Amino acid sequence: MCINITLAETVPDEAYAHIVALTHLLQQTDVNFRGLPIVVAWGDVTDVALVVTDSEDEMREKLLRLLVEDVLKMH
Repeated sequence: MCINITLAETVPDEAYAHIVALTHLLQQTDVNFRGLPIVVAWGDVTDVALVVTDSEDEMREKLLRLLVEDVLKMH
C-alpha cells in the first residue's frame, strides 16, 4: 500500500520540498502514517493543484490533502 501525492507542474520547487519534508515528519511522528510509503511527484494535474490517493483509508487521505493544501497556501 502506498499513498500518492501528485502535484501540478506549476507548484514551486520550494513548496514541493516542504511537502516532502511534511511527509517525512508524518511518517516519523504520526501513528496514522508511520511505516507507510508516501510518494510525492509532479504529474499531469490540470483541474486542481494536487491529488492525494490513499486506497486504504479515506479519512487519512482527506487529512493528508488538508495538510498539503495548507503548505500550498503558504507558497
